[in-house]
Amino acid sequence: MSDLQSVVISKKVDGSWQAVHVPSGKVAHGLSKEEAEDEMRRVLGMSEAGVFTEPLTSDQFSGTAREIAEFLEGSVSEMLALHSGFARLEAYEAGVAHIRLGGGCQGCPSSTLTLLGGVQRELQERFGEDVVADVVPIL
Repeated sequence: MSDLQSVVISKKVDGSWQAVHVPSGKVAHGLSKEEAEDEMRRVLGMSEAGVFTEPLTSDQFSGTAREIAEFLEGSVSEMLALHSGFARLEAYEAGVAHIRLGGGCQGCPSSTLTLLGGVQRELQERFGEDVVADVVPIL
């Protein structure tokens, strides 16, 4: 179950199973442990193989925007994978990156803090504050 990070699976009193994604509070149920895991993958937007089904966005951009999108899809998403999450660039213009967090990060109470505190800092360290002056969350 290595593809489900930050998920706690437990058997309930009635014999069914529950999967809870701890950071976001998302819950999934099943009659077996495997069903609960599969349902949690669906809730998080993952395939049966544990891969996010959300398409990459880097091929929609060129130049600096493409580099930012690839960085988000690579290093940043690898970091967010610790909580079964990922990042995608939705738009970039005049130093402002519009970013959407998905998977376990989508709807998580800490996602805005993660985006504005962590992801923005990573982007500014990598590309400079003149290139990424601000980050706007896409909800």
